[in-house]
Amino acid sequence: MRRGSSVRFLAGVGVSAFGDWLTTFALAVVLYRETGSYAATAGYFLVRVAPRPVGAWLGGPLGDLVSPRLGILGAALTQGAITAALAIPLGLDRALWSVYVLAGLSQLVGGSWQPLTAAVMARLGTGENRHTLNLVYIGLSGGAMLVSPAIGALLLPSLGAVPLVLTDAATFAVAAILFVSLPALPAGVSRRLSLRGAALDGFTAVLRQRMLRIIALGAFSSTVAITALQAALPALASQRFGNSADAGLLYACVGLGSIAGSLIVLWPPLRRPGVILPGIACEIAGIGAVAIAGAPAADLLILIASTAMASLAQIEGGVVVQSQAPDTVGRIQGAVSTSRYLGMSGGAALALVLAVTVQSNWQVLVLILAIGGLILLGASALGPRVTPTTTTTAKVTSALAEIPD
Repeated sequence: MRRGSSVRFLAGVGVSAFGDWLTTFALAVVLYRETGSYAATAGYFLVRVAPRPVGAWLGGPLGDLVSPRLGILGAALTQGAITAALAIPLGLDRALWSVYVLAGLSQLVGGSWQPLTAAVMARLGTGENRHTLNLVYIGLSGGAMLVSPAIGALLLPSLGAVPLVLTDAATFAVAAILFVSLPALPAGVSRRLSLRGAALDGFTAVLRQRMLRIIALGAFSSTVAITALQAALPALASQRFGNSADAGLLYACVGLGSIAGSLIVLWPPLRRPGVILPGIACEIAGIGAVAIAGAPAADLLILIASTAMASLAQIEGGVVVQSQAPDTVGRIQGAVSTSRYLGMSGGAALALVLAVTVQSNWQVLVLILAIGGLILLGASALGPRVTPTTTTTAKVTSALAEIPD
């Protein structure tokens, strides 16, 4: 493992994640307070996640065809500029509709981050070092989620949303500086890749391997329910804790659970692909439990436990994906991330429809989506194995080496 490069890469990802959660929390609370409507936050999360599948789908081939360092550097600079523009309508307290437009554009770019970071980590780490990279990666994401919304909850009442959003924009600039210092990390694909190969090879590889199929469909199943719940967090906090800004506490518990999951995976027996399926199942079950718990203390504990299991599954899933052939990691992660973001988009869309038609009864939607997610997850594990076929567009068959189930 290239230790110095890995540290700079992880620092860049961590600082941008910290800023991202500042904006996510601030905008959700501001829009809810301005309108008093669950539909406003549901609509925000819809435009926040709906463009991401396109970004992930494009980012996958980008990570294989060009240097992933250049790809993630461009993404950081572009997303930072768009985030800075969010301060204008928020500062003027006018044209709040543009917040939705700018958030959507930012997340179109943001969707490419997961495929690009996977391609970077596949080149920076080898073997057991990939566990360390993924552990720290998930731990930093959890730490950002733990600290950032809590800080936002303290600062938002006195400072407003603009300083938080500008801080987020600045973190993208810091991340870009750190990414510039990474080694060249040349592209993995050394031969010409057709348009069809770039678009479909990652999905083909996912379908052919049971573990990759579980990772992709599990990501879809869990994020459908999670995003519906996330859109409801200001309403949940208002109903059960007494203040919509207390959503920061809920986000903090999710971050704490992510860190806990990163620590759990330090136990060597858990460092195997077999933990992925039960980890995702526990995550989805926990989301459903939050919908029916009703007690604030129970909500916090369930979120911590559910996210800990999710982090365990994500770390091992990242190792599995990054252990594929270097020239296919970007496209395979692109397929997984596209599935994840489609789940987010579906959950946000359903939350918005529910908010407009049934108003505040978000609990029923989250519970139904959790049950449906568990069923789909089971189907992905039991589904038939697709017979591999050779393509001439890229070395996709090299990405299909067996991973122990």
